[in-house]
Amino acid sequence: MSGVAPDGSPVEMYARLPSLGEPELVHEAIPPGAAILELGAGAGRMTHRLLELGHPVTAVDTSAEMLARIRGAETVHADIVGLELGRTFGAVLLASQLINVDDDVERAGFIETCARHVAPDGLVLIQRYEPAWAADPTPTDSEVDGLRIRVLDPRRDGERLRAAVEYRLEGRHWTHGPFTSRILADDELGARLWVGGLHLDRWLDERRTWLAATLAEDLSALYVEIPAAQPAVHALRTRWDAAGVAVPAHVTVLFPFLHPDRIDAAVDADLEAITGAEAPFDVRFERVGHFPSVTWLAPEPVAPFVRLTDAIADRWPDHPPYGGAFDQVIHHLTVADGAPADVLARAGDDVAAHLPITQRVDELVLAERRRGTWAERRRYRIGARRN
Repeated sequence: MSGVAPDGSPVEMYARLPSLGEPELVHEAIPPGAAILELGAGAGRMTHRLLELGHPVTAVDTSAEMLARIRGAETVHADIVGLELGRTFGAVLLASQLINVDDDVERAGFIETCARHVAPDGLVLIQRYEPAWAADPTPTDSEVDGLRIRVLDPRRDGERLRAAVEYRLEGRHWTHGPFTSRILADDELGARLWVGGLHLDRWLDERRTWLAATLAEDLSALYVEIPAAQPAVHALRTRWDAAGVAVPAHVTVLFPFLHPDRIDAAVDADLEAITGAEAPFDVRFERVGHFPSVTWLAPEPVAPFVRLTDAIADRWPDHPPYGGAFDQVIHHLTVADGAPADVLARAGDDVAAHLPITQRVDELVLAERRRGTWAERRRYRIGARRN
């Protein structure tokens, strides 16, 4: 082999891998001639066919040797996470099951990069492992254009998939792995896309291995941060709460709030008046609660949170809590959301060992999501007008 990529992939072998119909699927999903940002392009297995189909391609990869094999496309030697090209594309492509990476923070970074670079009317196209196969994986053996691909010893371990892949071409072979991937159910995948600024629009194939997503609207949120809970819930929230990689442990006061472009000096003044009229308080968490798919911590007293929510919702009645989805709002600190029942139960037991948790509350946080990236915008002093 002529060289090895940072992840251990042999460059020459990857340069000779044929496309397996994916470029045609992408081509059918997007407008003719749409510019494509291809993340994790490798040595151009899909790039060259997409160029033939009439799409300008900007190919991104961490391996300079891989990119050197690409002809006819703009190449960018960079990590996907944190990529900032300063322009948008009609289509952003995240193929090769990169969405199944076994690192929730890295996955969130991939999604943010997609949202940051897709045009307002564009599409993000993502490939994942086939859920039906991943539910009960079995070895596979296939051959395309002289390339033999074997999936060796695949095993399901909870939400993880462990396997190795062997490639054979013209008397040479290479084994990738064993590696570990994260299997994403439809609901979890949709939630993580949404937190990262994308809306799952449709599936592109019957096996539900390819999806098309659109850019979600920018929005904002108001919450009380609970730093004292972070050591107890951080790992659980990172893995089992889609928002866990975006915002710290918190009790939501109002979500969704205004579009960030609507937040001006008058909005700031009104929020200052509302928070300033409330007294700082101490909150205590000593009880674990459960919704059908959520494990959470109950704040006591809850009345100050209720007063803040009611006052803000009264000021902006077109933005009720959770969009008006619930008749009764139960203020809580999410520990796990959307996990299997046994995981939710274990999460409750795990966090209960750290209770009680106490926190002084004297600030309200305003955070915003723009093009997939969450950032704190401002803090408002609770009780400022009482001093």
